[in-house]
Amino acid sequence: MFPTAVSSEPATSSPPPRNVHWGRWVLAVLLLLGLAVGLALQQLDPWLRRKLEQQVTTASHGRYQLRIGHLHTSLRSRSLTLGHVWLRTTTSSTPDSARLPRVRLAVGRVEVAGVGLLALLRRGVVPIDRIAIDSVALQLASLPKTKQGSKLHEQLPVAGVRVGQFWLRQVRGAYGPGPQPMVQLGQGQLSAQDIWISAAGAADSQRVGYAAAVAGQVRGLAVQVPGHKVKLVRGAFTSAQQLLTLDSVVVHPTQPINNQRGKTARISLVLPRLQLTGVRAAQLTRQHFRADILRITAPRLALTVPTVKPPSLHVLLAPYLRECRLKHLEVVGGALRVAGIEQAPVAANVRAWATNIQVLPRQTTRTAIYYAQAWSVRTGRATLNLDAPYYNLSWQQLQADTRPGTLRLTGLRVVPTLSVVALARSKGHQAAHLKLQIPELRMAGVDYRAAQYNRVVQVTSITVPSAQLYTNSDGRFPINPSISVVTPEALGQVPFQFDVRVVRFQHGTIQMTYRAPRDPVPGTLSINRLAITLRNVSNNPKRMGPGSPLVGSASGWLSNRCYATLALRANLLDRSGAHTLQGTFQQTPLAILNPMIVPTRGIAIKSGTVEQIRFAMQLNRAAVRGTMWARYSDLKLQLLNQQERPGFLKRIETSLVNGIFLRDNNPRKPGQPVKPGPIVSARERRFSVFSLWRQGLVSGMLTSAGVPLPLAKKLSESQ
Repeated sequence: MFPTAVSSEPATSSPPPRNVHWGRWVLAVLLLLGLAVGLALQQLDPWLRRKLEQQVTTASHGRYQLRIGHLHTSLRSRSLTLGHVWLRTTTSSTPDSARLPRVRLAVGRVEVAGVGLLALLRRGVVPIDRIAIDSVALQLASLPKTKQGSKLHEQLPVAGVRVGQFWLRQVRGAYGPGPQPMVQLGQGQLSAQDIWISAAGAADSQRVGYAAAVAGQVRGLAVQVPGHKVKLVRGAFTSAQQLLTLDSVVVHPTQPINNQRGKTARISLVLPRLQLTGVRAAQLTRQHFRADILRITAPRLALTVPTVKPPSLHVLLAPYLRECRLKHLEVVGGALRVAGIEQAPVAANVRAWATNIQVLPRQTTRTAIYYAQAWSVRTGRATLNLDAPYYNLSWQQLQADTRPGTLRLTGLRVVPTLSVVALARSKGHQAAHLKLQIPELRMAGVDYRAAQYNRVVQVTSITVPSAQLYTNSDGRFPINPSISVVTPEALGQVPFQFDVRVVRFQHGTIQMTYRAPRDPVPGTLSINRLAITLRNVSNNPKRMGPGSPLVGSASGWLSNRCYATLALRANLLDRSGAHTLQGTFQQTPLAILNPMIVPTRGIAIKSGTVEQIRFAMQLNRAAVRGTMWARYSDLKLQLLNQQERPGFLKRIETSLVNGIFLRDNNPRKPGQPVKPGPIVSARERRFSVFSLWRQGLVSGMLTSAGVPLPLAKKLSESQ
């Protein structure tokens, strides 16, 4: 065997030369790759900026031009930042010019952070942590024309986008063509949380559009609508608190508020504050409006009523809402002025509330009153024209409540705008110059639903305490040529139906003044401590008829010295005007009539005392018939001349009248029955029914005193 040869050189542990060569290549590749990535990232921002600008030009067929001042991306933070972005409409015409409106847009800064790049590559639901857009100025000529029914999530190139936070701050804008845009926004901002733009997000009934919550503010908003300009100083909304507030809303009409009416209403409104709480914004996006409380503070509203009746509120809202409900409405400190109608009402310090308002869906059953379950309205001082322009009606306070069915007016006044002579001259005939003062008027059992739906005034009771009525007329003017409407038959033919169970006047006063042609000194007569009760005041055929007529009773003091009573029965639906009147006058000196008959008739009662007068009259459109039983004693008259003095000839006439015609006493001797006096007087339909009552009393008194019936009839019918 041969021994193995052993090398004399020592052994070494160094790696083979090929391993050293591979490590150097790996390091070199990594360095080159890092350099390439760095160079690529440096070129990514310019490339992406150019790509975005080109994409806008291509997609709009050259209609829009986009410029981005700077763009920065960060893969580490998955963010994108843009600055000094502006978008302009080019002057060149394109096939999409009609569809794409003219736009001028400038954005100071856009930040997009936390983009899910992997989801973006997979075209899934892309998560984004936040999007913030600052300093936006937008001018938009019109809204772009889009395909009907196309939703935002259906137009995305990915399955969806979910944004955690979104801010849009410092926004200014204008909408509309020309130098006078339809909408101008001084400043606004918008924020939203958890925006889920996807089919699932659109189907989520708890979201406002695609967002879990939204909030926004606007300042200096101006909107032009047909015939009006609307300005809003400040507005804010938050879906989380379900709160909408508007501060200082002003509406100005392009034409002034006056009596010149047009086809549309003209409105002037100043609204310091509006607050809407409990707004279900998520339901609003689905055409369902629901809210809890709408508070309107100190609105001042003036409007001109149009010649064409505008559509009802439910008709106006129907194209936009399927449901419209509000739990409570409050109006505080309002003011109202209405022009374009003869009454021209003005009201101050208006307060109102309503509960359970439902405009849509429209109720088929008549349970609501102007969309609400119940209303309560109060006003301060209010005025309106009555028989314009001759009278003003005013009150100090009005209270109406539909729940108990009540209406209360305080400080009610009716005053003429002209003097007695000016009023008669303006009308061209004699006219009653009325002044009415009612401290309080109360209505109970008012059926407001019947008033709205059936146009029926249905009231259980009306109470009027301490009313004062002053009448003044001038006999130097012609008689009114028109037929009087102050009659029972005219009351039964008013153009609307009314049904009042009881009307009560308590402790009233009537002061009558008449200036006769013969004497500048007017005659006066008063009725004091007047109490009137009317039952079944109705023109409803189911209520009114021969078997159930209006029944009235009255009592009072003539000139505060003679107690008198009246009883009335009238069928208001009897076109003949038939009714009956009975009454009594208690003991009094006849001289209480002198303040009226001396200046108007030239007759003075020298002496005479009434022990009792009873009468019963039947009246209709043609005449009055009846009987009077007047028990009196020591009746003496004095005829007077134009100076209201008993001249020589008047003394002779007085002696003849007292000695031949008049019955001094009735009965002539104690123990004898009272000589009845027939009542006969023809009716002049130009006079009111009260004139006919007076004619009957005059006719009965004259015949009771011995005046021949033909002469008494003639004297009673004289003016």
